[in-house]
Amino acid sequence: MEEAGLRIRDLGFVATCWSSPGVSTERFHLYLAPYSLDDRIGNGGGRADEFEDITVREIALSELAQLVDKGLLTDTKSFLLVQTLRLRSPDLFD
Repeated sequence: MEEAGLRIRDLGFVATCWSSPGVSTERFHLYLAPYSLDDRIGNGGGRADEFEDITVREIALSELAQLVDKGLLTDTKSFLLVQTLRLRSPDLFD
């Protein structure tokens, strides 16, 4: 909630991945969750007392798909989540 300003209910597990196997011990856990305008309960952006300065920007799924298709979405985690969502719920991208 503090990062995105959303109340998330149905968190769906996607994968646990190593950020850079053999180089780093960092792992990340990926999830997808539906939300609606009613779930917006704050501005997001993180907590100032934790020195978080997060810009919240919503992007249409169609725009995300275009970024993936053009090779312009360079964050691996986001790329994987967009492609997973496209496979699981292709109707969201019509």
